[in-house]
Amino acid sequence: MASTTVAAEPNPEVFSWLKTLPLAPEYHPTLAEFQDPISYIFKIEKEASRYGICKIVPPVPPPPKKTAIANLTRSLANRAASSNPKSAPTFTTRQQQVGFCPRKPRPVKKPVWQSGEYYTFQEFEAKARAFEKNYLKKSSKKPLSALEIETLFWKASVDKPFSVEYANDMPGSAFVPVSSKKWREAGEAVTVGETAWNMRGISRAKGSLLRFMKEEIPGVTSPMVYVAMMFSWFAWHVEDHDLHSLNYLHMGAGKTWYGVPREAAVAFEEVVRVHGYGGEINPLGEFRATSIKIGIPLFSFLPFCAGKCFISCS
Repeated sequence: MASTTVAAEPNPEVFSWLKTLPLAPEYHPTLAEFQDPISYIFKIEKEASRYGICKIVPPVPPPPKKTAIANLTRSLANRAASSNPKSAPTFTTRQQQVGFCPRKPRPVKKPVWQSGEYYTFQEFEAKARAFEKNYLKKSSKKPLSALEIETLFWKASVDKPFSVEYANDMPGSAFVPVSSKKWREAGEAVTVGETAWNMRGISRAKGSLLRFMKEEIPGVTSPMVYVAMMFSWFAWHVEDHDLHSLNYLHMGAGKTWYGVPREAAVAFEEVVRVHGYGGEINPLGEFRATSIKIGIPLFSFLPFCAGKCFISCS
């Protein structure tokens, strides 16, 4: 009797353009430099702006996962004050389509930002892990490298459409709430959340113009939370009011960022307009190839791991 075991597929061959894509700069501030966030950002801004993005590796550890989840849950509970206090608070996701098959045109099954389902953090984590395990089970090598995972994403982007889920723009933070007490010195701090880099308070830090804004604006003067699964994505964009953005990855798998420096913005937008939305048979493939061919500088992080800060320079 023939065996019904399905042979594992070979690992994906990494695209040459991914192999050669230059990495954006990574900075390692000293404990002394880490005391003043705005001052340090000013210090690296000129160099980092040539890449559009940069990564900062804190000299202190991240908050424990248990603490981060407790803070996230507290943020959700504060947003849903009318919900049952005895049940775990939930958040809603958005459906995102991944895939485009030129051989057999298909309509988009669901609008990109159509509401998905309601989850607790633990429920969504379980679903995300199950999706990843099921998608990667055919690979002969485990775990796959960051470049191999990224190759799978770009292959999926031009193949049979499927959906993933992504929760975005949720006011709150996984950092400990800001209190009236003075921040600890970085050398004394147990975690990043106990330093001036706590996302709940950094917009009001010394040297920040945002400290003069009286009202809170989620995503500008106060943080927002994003929760996602493998292959979820966020569109190319410029930050609100051309501000820089500051992000912190609390937990989970590595995340890939792509960036374009400000001086290349017009040329990049022209490539998107012509080749990304110009009716090409394979818009994503043509878009990537053209961007690189005409010399638009693209930079990336593969992967951007938990416990790191990320800055985009608009």
